[in-house]
Amino acid sequence: MKVLAVSDVHAPVWLKDLENAVSKEQRGEYLVLVAGDMVDRGNYKQYRRVVDVLESLGDVKIVAVFGNDEYDSVKDDIRAENPEVTFLDDESMTLEVEGRKVGIVGSRGSLELPTTWQKRNIPGIEKIYSERLRLIGEMLMDLREKVDVTVLLTHYATTTKTMKGENPRAWRYLGHRGFEKYMREGLVDVAIHGHVHNGSKMAKVGSTRVYNVAFPLWWRLVEIDLRSERVSIEEFLSK
Repeated sequence: MKVLAVSDVHAPVWLKDLENAVSKEQRGEYLVLVAGDMVDRGNYKQYRRVVDVLESLGDVKIVAVFGNDEYDSVKDDIRAENPEVTFLDDESMTLEVEGRKVGIVGSRGSLELPTTWQKRNIPGIEKIYSERLRLIGEMLMDLREKVDVTVLLTHYATTTKTMKGENPRAWRYLGHRGFEKYMREGLVDVAIHGHVHNGSKMAKVGSTRVYNVAFPLWWRLVEIDLRSERVSIEEFLSK
């Protein structure tokens, strides 16, 4: 099974480009990890079109998180119209990929500084982001000894290293560096995010491989390496 990831298609904006990218892949068995903003500005009807394109890859399992353009008000509509997609909204799951047990923690993620719109329209957004950071840490810790590979799938960035290319003054509005702590503690093997259209494609934090899979950065689906480089708890604590 090949593992691919993508985000920020903002359909219908780059839907045709996604179709072109998918047409270059061979049909086969795929796990597709979707890191949010597949539709533009709450246009939830477009999500069905995105899923149809991804399913043209062949035998496809799709695991997705919501982006900031998949507004809270349309989440239920997206779920209802795309029942074959597994959406993780501050949730975790496990699945087998080529004989390895993979744990995925999925979330929209957190921002260090909420946007002006968020401050005006989402009561307690600062607390929501800090609580989400804590909750994700607990889920990662819970999975740590139960799986072979741990994946953190978010929309917002989880390290400043993949923000390079964007104006540093905007970094705190693009993600939250608090997630780097979990990577350095060995709780994450692979981190996948989107949102940062002009950032860097890949980075490494500790032993964690971080992929920024924003479609306008790659113009293709990104192949993900799910190999684990983790050390045991005993090895980590002895360092």
